[in-house]
Amino acid sequence: MTNPLKALENEENEASSVASQASFALLVEQHHAKLYSFIYRYTKNRQDAEDLTQDTFVKAFKNFHRYDSKYAFSSWLFTIGRRTVYNHYRARKSTDALAFEIIDPRETPDERAEGDDRKRQLWEAAKSLKKDYYEVLILKYIEDLSVKEIAQVLNKTETNVKILLFRARNKLKAKAKCMPPSP
Repeated sequence: MTNPLKALENEENEASSVASQASFALLVEQHHAKLYSFIYRYTKNRQDAEDLTQDTFVKAFKNFHRYDSKYAFSSWLFTIGRRTVYNHYRARKSTDALAFEIIDPRETPDERAEGDDRKRQLWEAAKSLKKDYYEVLILKYIEDLSVKEIAQVLNKTETNVKILLFRARNKLKAKAKCMPPSP
C-alpha cells in the first residue's frame, strides 16, 4: 500500500513545479527578444541564435535555484547566454565567428530605412576595437545594461567595467576623428 503522505508530497511538488514552470514561462516571454538579439550579435546566424537562446533558457530553468534575487534576472540570464555562446564556439573551435553584428532592436523600420550613416560608421569603427572594449560598448549602449549589470555579465568589478568603458569611448573618439564626415 502507498504512503498517503508521500502521495501528498508528490502532488505538492507537481503543483509547485507547474507554478514555477508558468512563472518561468513569463520570464522567457519578457526576456526572449533581448537575449536572442544579444546572442545573434555573436553568432550572425539566426538558427544558431535560436538554438543557443533556447539552450540558455533551458540552462537557466535547470539552475534557477542558483539565481540570487538581489541581482537583476537579466544579468544572470545574459551571463548564461554569453557562456553558452562561448562554449558553443569553443566546441566548434571557431572563435573567429564571435564578432558582433550591430542591430538596434529599438529602431523603427523608417529609421533603419533612412539610415544613420554616422552611427553605422561609429559601430563599424567599434568593431575594430579590442574585444573587451567592443563587448562593453554593446552591453552599455545596445543592451542598455547598467555598469553593475555589465560587471555581473562579464564577471568583472564595477570599477573595471568603468575603466573599460572609459578606454573604449576614448579609443572610439580617436577613431571618429579620423573618419570622413557623413554625406
